[in-house]
Amino acid sequence: MNNGTKAILLFLLNKRYIGGKHFPEEKLFVSRTKYLARDEQRKCETELHDLIRSGSILRAKKRTGKGSEWHISLNPHKLQEIYEMIA
Repeated sequence: MNNGTKAILLFLLNKRYIGGKHFPEEKLFVSRTKYLARDEQRKCETELHDLIRSGSILRAKKRTGKGSEWHISLNPHKLQEIYEMIA
């Protein structure tokens, strides 16, 4: 697992973005991967989308004051798997 992906998962765990509590996807991705090289950012993005497809991360379209954007949170039913990925 990429360091950027671990940073994203750790941020979501530490701030308790689990289930109904969510965070803007683009803002989180940019803030946690800005120090990585471009190819590492792409790898992190594909890993993040794999986690979304597997159901470990929940993704929902939310309306905000600026329009509609994707928000993500951790799946509460897959927390054990997420802890094992980070360790």
